[in-house]
Amino acid sequence: MNLQAQTLSRFASQHKTIKKYIDNLPPEAIYNRLNSDKYSIHETIAYLTRYHYIFLERLKGIMNSINPFFGMYKPDEDPEYHFAVARTTGSLLHELYRMRDHIMLELEDMSPEQFSRVGTHAILGRMDISQWIDFFVLHESNQLFRIFKLSGSFWSMEFKNYSNVIYLPRLAQQVDELAG
Repeated sequence: MNLQAQTLSRFASQHKTIKKYIDNLPPEAIYNRLNSDKYSIHETIAYLTRYHYIFLERLKGIMNSINPFFGMYKPDEDPEYHFAVARTTGSLLHELYRMRDHIMLELEDMSPEQFSRVGTHAILGRMDISQWIDFFVLHESNQLFRIFKLSGSFWSMEFKNYSNVIYLPRLAQQVDELAG
């Protein structure tokens, strides 16, 4: 395999933090949107699960075509995403883990020549397979950070309703430098 050890390690394991972030959350924290124009935790997990399929399709496209072009994935335009959202969070996590294992097996079977194959992303430009994996890991980590923030936001919103808990208001006007 032609991936840096750190990238491979993150690809193999970073998705497993989702369970840690949501384990102690009540269903309303997972399924309800805290901000009407942003995905809920459940919708974000559905997005990540569906994106595994999109990513695998892209890898196969790169293997079978010369420098294929891929537009930005837009879940709201993907009927399969809407089916994913209708599933339970537990079944989505199970599917996400299964798909990650499947992609790992595909990567392990690739030769160095296959890793040098390229595909072009509408925003990020021309990338070889290793760069596509880097992109996947970075993109997923951004979604994991969103889940982390949403889980913390739920509890901080709950605490401000209790007089015996110290609440420090959010710095909502500041730009979130890490998640955009």
